[in-house]
Amino acid sequence: MISIFKDGDASIWIPVAKGKNGGPARAFLPINGLEGTYRYGYKAAPSTGGYFDALRDVQQSFVENEHKVFVVNSGRKEEKQYRARWRHGNETGSPLLGPTLGWVRVQVDRLDELAESHLEKALPEGVKFAELPTADVEPVLCDSPESLEHEASKLFLETKLGKPLGQAAPASQMSSTEQFVRDAAVVAYVLRDARGICECCVQSAPFTKPNGLPYLEVHHVKRLASGGSDKISNAVAVCPNCHRELHHGANSVELAESLYSKVSRLERE
Repeated sequence: MISIFKDGDASIWIPVAKGKNGGPARAFLPINGLEGTYRYGYKAAPSTGGYFDALRDVQQSFVENEHKVFVVNSGRKEEKQYRARWRHGNETGSPLLGPTLGWVRVQVDRLDELAESHLEKALPEGVKFAELPTADVEPVLCDSPESLEHEASKLFLETKLGKPLGQAAPASQMSSTEQFVRDAAVVAYVLRDARGICECCVQSAPFTKPNGLPYLEVHHVKRLASGGSDKISNAVAVCPNCHRELHHGANSVELAESLYSKVSRLERE
């Protein structure tokens, strides 16, 4: 079942209607812009509102199966109407649509780039609720801690960041100690996913960096030196104290093991 969108949510459920006579599907996307107005609700008593308010009402009406009987055709007929409907445009004659194909959850920051065909493809026959995969991000390889910090910060601040592909076997290079070529996109994704909270002790980051970002460090649960991958499925964002304990603590093995039950994106390697 869908959830009702709240301000600040990273994702949002979009209703999708079947195409007419086998034509392309139509979805409640912001075709009039996020600041535009939209008509929605009962055919006999439509409402008007901004995009997010309108979509929230459509979502709520769907969850509650809100409906009402109206007298139509100049009083000659009673008709049961559902409120989880929207007009594909603001004109009175615009098609009145409902989620007859299903619902797709998308990232809010991708709303302005999505086409109805993207959502239609996410709903194969028989599937009513689906998630649109985020675009894969090619590795942004960095061969020094300085470049890794710089590139990861840039990616973190970007409004659109898909799921990084990462590296199954990152290359190593020798300096005074062995170092690995790291993917800045993995660092940025993991830090953003953590939302400023250490994924080990579940406490807020200890301080804020000069660029305004919370200070957390990215740790590979299976260490790169032991053949671990440089992927989001093997990386966590932790505070400096937990990071040191994960490397040097007497209970480092047990502490690392506990991360698999705390962080859903982790996969054992």
